[in-house]
Amino acid sequence: MIAPDGLPWGRLRQPDQLSCGAATLVVARMLADEVYAERVLPRFADEVLTTHREVVGWWPRALGTPPWALVRHLPGHHRLVTRPSFDRVLSAAPRGPVAVYVGNRLLPRHVVLVVAAAPEAWVVYDPARGGLVTVDREQHAEDRLPFGRWHRAWWALVPR
Repeated sequence: MIAPDGLPWGRLRQPDQLSCGAATLVVARMLADEVYAERVLPRFADEVLTTHREVVGWWPRALGTPPWALVRHLPGHHRLVTRPSFDRVLSAAPRGPVAVYVGNRLLPRHVVLVVAAAPEAWVVYDPARGGLVTVDREQHAEDRLPFGRWHRAWWALVPR
């Protein structure tokens, strides 16, 4: 269950600038498995870095976590959706976490995790902040997502 004011474990920041995808994966696993969450919480940063190495494999670490790697490792079954609509993500969130790749108009650069749906808003874990933020329909439609320099949703990994 997601607390209205944050994650149930407090703030969980990604340990470096390249591990946003791995941080979203670790948080998705923590939400799905309480035993895992209790085990990794005290060493969240180490778990994220280990997960990043394991998940990306041959892919250059400097390019972050590719969507095909993340889709294979998220709990449950997910599919890649390009230029995801606000409603597609909103309707998928009750079935499980939705990883969203965000970026500028040229390319995706950051991964966030929609962990819940509020009335007409996504509740999003942003690993750069370590906490939750909401995204409304207008922000999405106008490519004004609140993730630093990354304002546009490129891909979503939605639960089936």
